[in-house]
Amino acid sequence: MDSVRVAGAQLNLLVGDLTGNADRILETMAWAERQNADLLILPELAISGYPPEDLVLREGFVDANVAELERLATASGECVTLVGFVDRADDVDEVPDDAVVRSVANAAAVLHRGAVVGVYHKVLLPNYGVFDESRYFVRGGRPATVWDLGGPVFGVSVCEDIWVPDGPPSQQASAGAQILCNLNASPFDFGKAHAREDMLRARARAADAPVVYVNLVGGQDELVFDGASVIIDAEGEVLHRSPQFVEDRFVVDVPLGGRGAPASIAPLADPPAEIYGALTLGLADYVRKNGFSHVVVSLSGGIDSALTAAIAADALGPDSVWGVTMP
Repeated sequence: MDSVRVAGAQLNLLVGDLTGNADRILETMAWAERQNADLLILPELAISGYPPEDLVLREGFVDANVAELERLATASGECVTLVGFVDRADDVDEVPDDAVVRSVANAAAVLHRGAVVGVYHKVLLPNYGVFDESRYFVRGGRPATVWDLGGPVFGVSVCEDIWVPDGPPSQQASAGAQILCNLNASPFDFGKAHAREDMLRARARAADAPVVYVNLVGGQDELVFDGASVIIDAEGEVLHRSPQFVEDRFVVDVPLGGRGAPASIAPLADPPAEIYGALTLGLADYVRKNGFSHVVVSLSGGIDSALTAAIAADALGPDSVWGVTMP
């Protein structure tokens, strides 16, 4: 094969809504089949939502998320689907440095022709900033695993795995991967999208293989995920970029070597628009996902409360915003 047809979907999912998230994924899988895609890549922990935090300590939650994975697997067809979920980690051989024994992994499943044909466990678990994955998950132990299902040989990794130069994607390329697929829930930071792309360009060039990076989008409590999913060819050039702060589905014919022809490349927002987009999305999803219908803004007459009211009106619509003048 000289190229592979890759579909990606940066979805706005809800932590804990296992059935609702799986229904969105099923719809996306059917769409990818209609597009004659060879590969479909979805975000990190798409079934559970990200970050699931203490939900993964509940046996019933983990069982239900695995049941949803099986439902997705049954519906899979010729298109190979890569989807994030919480997996059991029965083969644990490491001892944590505190009193809690981890029993689950941040995982990506490989679905094809009605079955789960493979599972990858995230190797590098971030435990800084907003991340506390070492609290919950067992580190994966097979970073160089690749899959060959009759098309191109591909590697699968999850978010942090690709940020380290000699991390799992590098090892997968050495093991023969022709394309590197990375599932993400990468929270928004101002200016991060540019740094992220610079890193991905370096990984693609070093591996001499295209990189597909699919990110979550949406607000979840105090976090915002900006999307901006990208496909980088083997020479480090951007073939596709999804817009920031909105859901997006895309299909791109990705060459397995050399330079490809750019497809749809959405521009990255300038600094004020990027910050404003993150604020409006974060507020809109906080209100919507918690089941609220209105917000109240106290108006002091200053620019800070005026800006807050403007953000609220843009995020929710003016009919959902009540302004109260402070005495």
